[in-house]
This record gives sequence, C-alpha cells and structure tokens, in this order.
Amino acid sequence: MHRTLIRLIRGVSIVFIGIIMLPAQTPKSKLAGMVTDARSGEPLPGVNIIIEGTYWGAATDLEGEYYILNIQPGTYTIQAQMIGYSTMVQRDVRLVADRTMVVNFEMQASIEETDVVEVVAERIPVIRDLTSTAKNLVAEEIQAAPIEGLRQIMALDAGLTQNPNGTISMRGGGAFDTQVQINGVEQLNTNTGVPGYNQYGEKSNTSWKYDFNPLGVEQLEIISGGFSAQYGNAQSGIIKVVTREGSERLTADVRIEWRPAGKYHFGPYLYGDQTVEWQKWGTFDRWQAWRDEKYPDPTAREYISDDSLRTYYYDKWIANHSPGADNQSNPLGVYDYRQLTYKRYLFGVGGPLGSSGKLRFFVSGEYRDKPVRVPSVERSQKYHNYNLNVVYDFNPNNKFKLMAQYQANYGAVWSGSDDIRWASVIGQFPTWKYSLVLESPKEEITTTQSFSWTHIVSASTFLELSLWHQQERLIERNLPIIQSTDPWLVSAGPWDENFRRIVYEFTSLYALDSRTDVWNLSLDYTSQWTKRHQLKGGLRGQYWDTRYNGESGARLNAFIAYSGFAEYYHAYPYSLAAYVQDRMEFESMVANIGLRFDAFNLNFDAPADRFSPFYPGAGQGGGPYTGDLGSTETRKPDTKYALSPRFGLSFPIGEHTAFRLQYGHFYSMPRFRHTLSRTNWNGWRMYGNADLGFSKTINYEVGVQQGFGIYRLDLAAYYNDRIKQTVVAKVHTPSGSYQESPQDPYYLTYENKGYGASRGFEISLEKPMGRPWTYRLSYSFARTSLGEYGAIDIYRDPDDIRSRVTRRSANDFIIAEDRTHALRTLATYHLPLSNLGQWIGLNLPGAMTLSFIYTAQSGTPYTYAPSFEQAQLVSNNRRYPLEARTDMNWTTTIPIGGYRVVLALRVDNLFNNKWLTPMYSAEDNVKWTLYGLTWDTPPDGDPDSESYKQQELIYMQNYYRTYRNIPRAVYFTLGVGF
Repeated sequence: MHRTLIRLIRGVSIVFIGIIMLPAQTPKSKLAGMVTDARSGEPLPGVNIIIEGTYWGAATDLEGEYYILNIQPGTYTIQAQMIGYSTMVQRDVRLVADRTMVVNFEMQASIEETDVVEVVAERIPVIRDLTSTAKNLVAEEIQAAPIEGLRQIMALDAGLTQNPNGTISMRGGGAFDTQVQINGVEQLNTNTGVPGYNQYGEKSNTSWKYDFNPLGVEQLEIISGGFSAQYGNAQSGIIKVVTREGSERLTADVRIEWRPAGKYHFGPYLYGDQTVEWQKWGTFDRWQAWRDEKYPDPTAREYISDDSLRTYYYDKWIANHSPGADNQSNPLGVYDYRQLTYKRYLFGVGGPLGSSGKLRFFVSGEYRDKPVRVPSVERSQKYHNYNLNVVYDFNPNNKFKLMAQYQANYGAVWSGSDDIRWASVIGQFPTWKYSLVLESPKEEITTTQSFSWTHIVSASTFLELSLWHQQERLIERNLPIIQSTDPWLVSAGPWDENFRRIVYEFTSLYALDSRTDVWNLSLDYTSQWTKRHQLKGGLRGQYWDTRYNGESGARLNAFIAYSGFAEYYHAYPYSLAAYVQDRMEFESMVANIGLRFDAFNLNFDAPADRFSPFYPGAGQGGGPYTGDLGSTETRKPDTKYALSPRFGLSFPIGEHTAFRLQYGHFYSMPRFRHTLSRTNWNGWRMYGNADLGFSKTINYEVGVQQGFGIYRLDLAAYYNDRIKQTVVAKVHTPSGSYQESPQDPYYLTYENKGYGASRGFEISLEKPMGRPWTYRLSYSFARTSLGEYGAIDIYRDPDDIRSRVTRRSANDFIIAEDRTHALRTLATYHLPLSNLGQWIGLNLPGAMTLSFIYTAQSGTPYTYAPSFEQAQLVSNNRRYPLEARTDMNWTTTIPIGGYRVVLALRVDNLFNNKWLTPMYSAEDNVKWTLYGLTWDTPPDGDPDSESYKQQELIYMQNYYRTYRNIPRAVYFTLGVGF
C-alpha cells in the first residue's frame, strides 16, 4: 500500500510538471498574403479576409498584408471583401499542416458591391517555406489510390522501406526511428519483441496501427529530410495524419470490399496430391510397399496386416494431413485455406450536432477480415480501427477538440506482414506445416483519448493545451494441443518426411500479457511576433506505466520456467522535453531555426552491479541452480539528456525556383525491450541495459525545387550520420545462462556502440492538381551501412584477454535491408462519365477515376561466399533480382436520387510479378548464384543420390515461400454516400 501511494504521488507529480511542458504538436496551417488594387497595384489596407464556413478571418494592415494562424489543414474557399470593390473569392485553396499558404488578391473597383469575382486558386509553382524534404497527399488522392490502408500510401515515398516483418524504415533508419502521428498523437509501439526471442529481432506487424481508414483522412504528410524542433523522439522522419472534422452539413460514406477465396502464394497448394509427401505416401500401395520391404516375411510376429496398415497407419496419416469436414481444422490445425474470403467494411460519417453549428463531429471506422497467406492457427487477421472527432467552437477565441480511438489487431505471433516469411509460423518454420496448433493466437488492442483546448489570445497569438492517454495491450494465448502420444496421431516413421511432429506436451509456444499506459500533457505557444517572425515554443511531460509478463516453452504460470523462457518487467519511465523555434519569412528567405531539449528516466530498479544481477531460479530439469545467485542490491538509473539544434533554410528565387539547406540533431529513446526486458533461461538469457542512452542521428540535406508550369521537380541530396546506435553484447557473469555456455555463462544485453550512415539523393516530379491526369514520381538512390565497435564479450575485468578475442573491428557493411534504387509512381486519371457518354451517344452522370501505383526497387542484398575464408571478409556483396509491382484501382461514382453510388475494382500485383525470398543458408545462396537454383526447383537426377534427396527436402519444405510477395489479387467494392 505504501509503495502504491508513492507511485501515485510520483505519477501525479509528473503530470503537474507536464502542465508547464511541451507542445501538443497538433498540425496547424497558416494563411498569409497581400491585397492590392488591380488597376494601380497599390496595397489596400482594411480588406476583410474570410475563410468561408469558419470563424477564421483577418484584415489587411497598412501595407495590404494579412495573416491567419491556427487553421485546420484542408481545402477552403477564401473571400476578400472591401467597400467600393467587388468581392473576390478563391476556391480550392489547399492548406497544408505546418506550412504557410500565400494567397494574394487583386481587387477590382466596383459601384455594385454585391459583384463577386470567383477564381480557382492558382497552383503555387514551388513551396516557398519547404526547408526539408516532405510530401503531402490529400483525401482525394488517398481514396483514389489502389491501396488497402495508409501503410501502402506511405510507401510511395522512395525513401521509405517496408521491412519483412511489417515495420517501416526511412532513409535507412531503424524500424522505430520514424514517428507516426494521428492528429498530433504518437502511435506508440512499446511491445517490440517476442517472449524469449527479444535478442533476435522485432516481432511482426508492429505497424498495423498506422493503417488508418482512408475515408477518415484529410491529409497525410511524410517528412523525411529533417524536421523542426517541435518534433522529438525520432531519428529518421515524421509521418503526420490529419483526420477529417465534421462540416456544416451531414455527410456519410459506406464501403464494402470483398475478395474471392483463393490461394495467395505462388506454387502448389500446401496439402494434397501435388506435394512430394503425398506423392510418396498418399496412396495405399505405397504403404504396402514400405511394409513389404520392412517385413518381408508375412508369418513374422511384427508383420502388419493390410487391415492394420490401413487403420492404424494410412487412414491416420491421411487424416493428419487433411482438412477436417466442412473445412474445419483437424486436431493439428490443418484446414483448406483456399476457401476463405477477404471482407472489409469502411464508413465515415460527420456533420453538425445541434442547430448552432458550433458543435461538429466526424466518426470513421474500419473492420477487415483478411485470410492469412499460408495456414495459421488464427486463419485470418481481424483488424479494427474506429475514430471519433468532436469539435466545439465555444466562441471565436476558444476551441475544444476531443478524439477517441480504438484499434485492434487479432492474429498470431508470427503473422501480420504480406511477406511470406512472416505470413505465419510456417513462414518461419516450414517443417511445422502439419502442426499449426503450436502457434499462439495474439490480440493487440490500443485505445486513445485525446483532449485539446485552443485559446486565441489575440490575432497574432494562441495557446494550445493537450492531454492524451493511450493504452496498449498485447495478449498471446496458450491453447490446449494434442500430445505426441495421442491415439489420433499416426506413429512416427519415414512418412514424416522431416516435417515437425508434436514436441510440446502441454502448451503452445507463448503466453504473454503486456500492458502499457501512456499519459502525455503538453502546452504549446505560438505567436506571430512580427510579420516576419513566428515564434513557437512549448513543453511536454510523458509518463508510462508499462508491464510485460511473457513465457514460452513447456511449463508456464511461473516466473522461472522449467524449460524455455520466462520474462517479466514493470516500470514507470517518464520523459520531459522543451523546445523553442523561430520561423522567419522574408521575400528572399524562409528559415526555421530551433533548439530542443529532451530527457528521460527509466524509473525502475536496476541491478547495482551488472556483473551480478540477482537470479532466484532453479536449473534445467527442476534441479538446483548451481551458479552464483547474484546480488539483490538495486539502483535507479540516471536521467539521460539531449540537446538538439535544428536549422532549415529556403531561398525562393522568383516564383519558380527555391533552394534549401537543412541541418539538425535528432535523438530517440532506447526501446523498452533493450532497457527493461529480462529473459531467464536457466540463468539470465537476456538482461536489458538500464544505462542505455539516446541514439543519435546528425542529418544534412541540400535540395532545390523547380516549377515547370503545372509540374514541380524536387531534387535533394542527404547524408545521415548515425552514432550511439544500439547493438548486442554479452556480459559474462555467474548468473548468466548456463544453457549457453556452462563453463563461461553470460547473458545478452545492449550497448550504445553502433554507428552507420545513409547517403543518397532523391528526385520527385509532381503534378498534384488539375485534370485529367495527376501523378507523383519519386526516385531514390541511396546506400546505408552500419558498423559496431568495442568488445562483444564483456568481463568484469576490462583488461580480460578474452574480451580482445571477439572485439569488433570498426568496419561497416551495407545493411541487409538496403535498396540502392527505389522508384515509386502514383498516377490518377479523372474522366467525367459525360465525356464517355458522348462516345456512345448516352447522357451519363457521375465520374470515373483510374489510378495506378508502380513500384520498383533493387533486390535484397545477400552474401555470396563459396568458401569459409571468403565468408570472413565479405558481407552483402550480391543482390537478388529487381522487385517491381503494379497496382490498379478503377472507381466509378454515379449520382442516384441525392446519393452517390460507388463501384470499384482494385487489383494488386496486376502483372503477377514475383519477388524472390532471400534464402537463409550460405549453401542455398551459392546454388542460386552459380546455377540459378531456387526453393521451387524440383529435384533432378538419380533419386537414390544424396544430392537428389537434399534438393527434394529443400523443395518439399520451401516451394510455397520461394517468392515472398502476393500473386495477383482482385478486390470488388460497393459503396454509397451523400
């Protein structure tokens, strides 16, 4: 009770500290410009500038200039009104988050003040205030694109890479070095490991929560070339999603998407007569031949009669390897995955609440039932995303906004990515093809509540206070499974063909219950100090309550496992930050100069001596633990600090050219699995390092924009220097894992001794507005390398000679995820159906949109080393073939009786391109390099030879995952809206 009270007081204190801390970071836009007399060119003071349908407005000053701050990003109609002049109206003015949109007016004198002159807003040839590489997409482009969710539209940035497990990387950065925000709320991922396997890499599909419903999105911005001081805890980039707010009228959209049943991997069906094992054992005569060879004498006591052979062997083998009746799983989990269909439901509804127009809402939701590519215990992944925005314009000076969000993903431990290697447990372990029950079902649920209050102090100053709470919960369940002695199973024998049999008697692979609550309290201050200087500053406090309890292996429900892994931690980290920045806007220069301060404390009990962490467990087989139990003495980790200068300049030259320079320091906190996590395995197998500090990237970029009429060309060259990155090390201690090294036990941990660099250039060409074509093309040429230094093996005595044997040489190598060349293209064609109707002599209302995405990138690097000596000298010296893909979306919108009916056809991988899956063994890579042999190459030659048997085994267990991407998939959509 005493400890609970102390924690409560500590938590409340952190929250109150946060009240005077960092910005809400809710994306806002700024509108500015000049109003002049159309005839004389003289500036006009006192002109009223009004944004239709909002409270926002301003009046021009003596120089005819105006600005309006704190505008929700979106597309607006702007009016300019003045006595003695016609009202000027500019429509389709698109305001982008954190940008200044310049809209100028030339007023025409008129006796009739009711005269209205309307124009469509001109497209700006270059973005004057762009000080780093960024791309912005609006709702119309996103909804027309051939995508399933926002993750695919994010990948249109050539500098962004989707990793095999579903995470995203930007310009060679780590999977969690890019921050994704929805309405300023960070989409956190605190659970980034699998129980017992934290030292091996990230778990799959950690980016599922980025897949926001496209019907609820207003804008998406991807910042990859450095970002201003208001954003922190990210080294590579920021992705900002701005959701829709309700307008003055009620609107609604509902969509249903469906994909027919089918097989969504290349190669034959996994079960049935096309497989090698069925060709060997699928007919009864094969079993008779085996029996006659093994027991040639029918009178022998061991002889198996035909009846017994059929009943106790053949029939059981068929049942073990076949789906149950009506496609029900057999006890091993086998089912016919080709019979499952894809279903997706989306909606977006918004409008006013009440007659005053002050209260508005927008609610969007998505439910997706997506069959897994290859069989898995969960059969399909079920995804939920529901978002509610409520905005209350209390008066012109005060605005309240509430956001509530529910996100859920139901799958299994190894599934979630479209890469075949992460499609299910058999993507990782193909020998488990007939034992699906070993995989654990997984539930991931995130709930978010956000409240913000915007107070306009004056026409030039506003405050924004924001409070948000987010809870992550990850549950992995153990299910009862069939035991190896169960009479339902056929006896072990050559018919197993090296496929895995049941090895765990009591449980499935993992059990996990992880919960994290995060509270964020922010204060943001923005002031247009002068017409040329906009000052912004703020403070933030963030507080976590995070716990992790996971086990794997045969015995569960205890912290110390009989065998396998067990893992537990509960901590209360917090972080504090502050920043200040000045945005200077002159005719010939725009500058963003800022400074950011970050600090964090893990706030948990760490061992006082890393070479003697307390281990209270028992040894293998339940016997006594023979090692040193360590010391129970603990300490609190020190607070870590970072100071980040940020500097960006844009030099507009006329209307069609702008140069830019960007420099900045960017930091990210270490992941909790690197600092808090502790995994036991007869001693400590892995123990997080409480002394890890920030990882750091220094970013340099130079770029130029050039406008060519309706086109915009952007070129950027960059260099990202990474230091203090996290790498694995071994701490040798008596309480380390005895299964790893009985004579010299150690545990795995993490150190800030990694470094690396990304260097490259990007070219993008855009025609983002206009008809009939709009398109975006993005190309990147880049190389990313990583290296490590220092000792791999760490002993108490720093001069221990053993630490020098495995010392890392300070060499860096191209990373495995490096894609030297990457091309991304989005092209959309808009055609009114009336134009089509003229060709066939009919009057057709509505419109048609045809959208294509084409991507191409260098293949995955791999190491070709035909000898042991070469393997010590080279790394990632070859590449697999180019990976290309074309996706298409055709949408027709037809007005019927006040409603919009939507018909759509989406095709993924239109031309059925194949992407070769990286092979795991050096031997397989040699075969591919020299002879072009892949996993789907059938065996050839003498069936009795050893080489034939080895190739047959490789083919049997891998043919379906030879190509990692999905074959052509067709989706049908029906929707209605108003």
